Amino acid sequence: MGDEIQDTNEIIVSISCLTYKHEKYLRQALDSMLMQKTTFAYEIIVHDDASTDNTAAIIREYAEKYPNIIKPILQRENQYSKHVSITHKFILPAARGKYIAYCEGDDYWTDPYKLQKQVDFLEEHPEYIATTHECWEVDENGKMLSSRYFYGYRKSGVYTLETHQKKRLLYGQTATLLHRREAIELNNPEVVDKYGKLKATGDVKKAMLISIRGDTHCFEEVMSHHRRIYAGGDSWSAQLSKINVNRFVFDECLAMQDFAGEVLGVKLNYSKLLILYTTIALGKTILKPNKDKWDSFLYMCSVFPSKPYITVKIMLTLIKYPFLVLTTRVSGLRHRLLYGKA
Repeated sequence: MGDEIQDTNEIIVSISCLTYKHEKYLRQALDSMLMQKTTFAYEIIVHDDASTDNTAAIIREYAEKYPNIIKPILQRENQYSKHVSITHKFILPAARGKYIAYCEGDDYWTDPYKLQKQVDFLEEHPEYIATTHECWEVDENGKMLSSRYFYGYRKSGVYTLETHQKKRLLYGQTATLLHRREAIELNNPEVVDKYGKLKATGDVKKAMLISIRGDTHCFEEVMSHHRRIYAGGDSWSAQLSKINVNRFVFDECLAMQDFAGEVLGVKLNYSKLLILYTTIALGKTILKPNKDKWDSFLYMCSVFPSKPYITVKIMLTLIKYPFLVLTTRVSGLRHRLLYGKA
């Protein structure tokens, strides 16, 4: 889209681009957003969270070149470490669009008509509040990984609140998401503060909010690439390799249940997923026992103290799906069970 068109049209889509030490990848990310061919105007709000590399300099360069499209927000102090909801505190107040899309600084879009397709769908289908699509995964050097199905969804193409609670926490990878602005708006600063402090990853928290407020349509088309960075990275992919993923996602579910009930007045029930994660923990403990694994398993069981039948369900699940214990790689089957197809 030409910069001159952007200056005269009403903004329809605001793209949120969160960056932190992304100097190696940011140009590709921004170029993939700037290549979008649309019949409407869009803006790119680029937020840098006090990077210590050249990320901010790259943002300034692009903002100077595309002043009517790129809107920089450059932090002097890291906001993520303060448990601030960057989306609600900085992106939404700056956004002028009817719709919000996302592409973090180390990911990139591949389809020049991605925004047009997603906006057209929501314009034609008011019963949906968001859209996502398929994506491929690449490594830090851009080499394709054989794991597209991690974020893929069923051919029915509909992700609901029931899906979120019972089958999988995410509707797709962050760079695939475009939603109506009201899908994630919160009504007062106190709620925003509590949301920021909610102990769950940003994409999972956002999926909870959106799912409470409406259904998501999932395109089968691949329109973006998600970069997995493990060695020496600050990405979530790198962090995954250092933590107990079962325990982390288990705690996410509990925290979101509490937040939804106490703050939003919505009762959520992640019991089916909690049982699944507890089953995986048991399988891992049996396969390679150690104190940390036993402690995690017993902690998970403590969530169901008055429900002895849960123990039976856990054992039956393990018997029915013995493959749950056959992999220890976070990036393999285990990750798919936690975040991908169920």
